[in-house]
Amino acid sequence: MYMKQTILTVNQSELLEKLIVKYGQIVTAQQIYGEVEGTVDQQHAKKLVTKLVGNGWLIRIKRGLYVISDFSNRGFLSLPPYIVANLLVKDSYVSFELALSYYGMFDQLTNKVISITKNRYKTAQLGHTEYSFVNCKERFFFGWQAVLIDGHTTHIATAEKAIIDMVQFHRSTYIIDLVIEMLQEHLSELDLSKFCDYLSKMSSTTIRIFGFIFDLLAIDSSRLYQLIKDKRGTYWMLADDKKFDAKWRLYYDEYFDKYQSNKMSL
Repeated sequence: MYMKQTILTVNQSELLEKLIVKYGQIVTAQQIYGEVEGTVDQQHAKKLVTKLVGNGWLIRIKRGLYVISDFSNRGFLSLPPYIVANLLVKDSYVSFELALSYYGMFDQLTNKVISITKNRYKTAQLGHTEYSFVNCKERFFFGWQAVLIDGHTTHIATAEKAIIDMVQFHRSTYIIDLVIEMLQEHLSELDLSKFCDYLSKMSSTTIRIFGFIFDLLAIDSSRLYQLIKDKRGTYWMLADDKKFDAKWRLYYDEYFDKYQSNKMSL
């Protein structure tokens, strides 16, 4: 059976070492071509890149952008997923569980990275990790910060916004349950004033859901109630919910009543 060449030639090794010294682990196709310019023509340079990708020494992030493999870990993407997500889509920020993991609020392994962006982008699969992008309106694209990780700047939601984004964009019974768990276990680490400031910019349904959750957990919901008290209409936490909360004019699943008997004392 034919085996692919996996050992770098001297020239290939020197090329990758020069690229790392000059540009770091992340390189563009043009930077690679520029480094071999004068020794091979453009066609051979492209074949060289294809060969390095095929043998696992270069990992393609997206068209024209590559990561040089760790020589001891060939073929595996050693960059943290926060950085990869921002490389895939520059104008985006990591949110949901992975953002909470950055703040030490979520300790389960996840092979799915969800970022928020203002435009539509396809889901990307790199190794065992799926990178998906939630398209949002301009007014919801806030509540993130630039963070330096391993010498690279990436964008990550604040803990407060990551929790809100889950309800705003991907709500389900699992998500609502996870949000309640986050608030129960990490309330002291969250800035409630910032939390409410963020919520004031979100949809009326999201405000009502958090108002309902705050009441379940004996957290002061008065500021949220002021935002919606004069607005009529009926709202649903999830499409098939049947139990009605009159204060928030919100249908919800009676599953969440279990938290009524275990309210937090602040």
